[in-house]
Amino acid sequence: MAVESIDNAHIIQFSDRVHIVAQQIKARLRPHVEMRPMKGETLAYDGLGSLEASQILGRNQPVQFADIAYLRRRISRQRFALTLPIDEADVRSMLTSPQSYYAEACVRAMERVFDRVVVAALFATVYTGESFATAVTATADGVETVNATAGLTYQSILQLNQNFIDNEVGNDMPENIVVGLAGDEYKSLMQEVELINDLYSRQHAIDKGRLVELVGTKIVQFGGAVPQPILAVSAASVRSCFGMSSRGICVGMSKEIGVKVEPRPDLVETTQVQVVFDFGAVRTEGVLVQQINTTAVVI
Repeated sequence: MAVESIDNAHIIQFSDRVHIVAQQIKARLRPHVEMRPMKGETLAYDGLGSLEASQILGRNQPVQFADIAYLRRRISRQRFALTLPIDEADVRSMLTSPQSYYAEACVRAMERVFDRVVVAALFATVYTGESFATAVTATADGVETVNATAGLTYQSILQLNQNFIDNEVGNDMPENIVVGLAGDEYKSLMQEVELINDLYSRQHAIDKGRLVELVGTKIVQFGGAVPQPILAVSAASVRSCFGMSSRGICVGMSKEIGVKVEPRPDLVETTQVQVVFDFGAVRTEGVLVQQINTTAVVI
């Protein structure tokens, strides 16, 4: 029986550890999107339009066929990779640690990619039609905008909910609505009396230290001061926050996070750690997504 080398033992242990960490560290929007397996470069997201019944006047009337729209949207696969060259001495010392910093850093980077692609898909142009030749902007698709540049307030959230109600989102069956914001917006909301005073709410956000839900919507927080913020900020310091239904984005998953650890014989005592992630996302329907424009505080 072949004896496994020390280097190979280290490689196997590192690969297994990264797989476990990937299951424990999740993207913040992963629980709030629809996931579908994806094969090939493109996945067609199909849907059906709405129907209205017509009244029949009299007896023995001819059949009146109704017309229903077939909706098709393109999910294009995107490929992401992260490669780290590591000295063999580091492999033997660091990669045996259960708290491997390399493993955690690689997985966190890829999980941020997931959120970044989903947020970009919220307001991106979608391609529809049988051959995906028709481009539809977010505005033309029905994505509404809540103007909160003077500050995100309780009234802003009420406007968000009103827009969803008027477009028949969640009226018949409850839907999970998610609001994505940064620290500036969170600070503004924590100063709203309707959200923190126990005369209006029993959540006791001040005592708990976190506002996780308000007016039936879940709060998802993103860093606003990081080098590459997930919530885009324009040159005019306008931050694009969002509100969305859990049916608003479909993610086509081609390949979950995969890890390879292999030697690089072309480099002196170097091992290569490579993480690859293949997936894509598309907005399913404009009325399920809203853009919330706020003002980012520049420090």
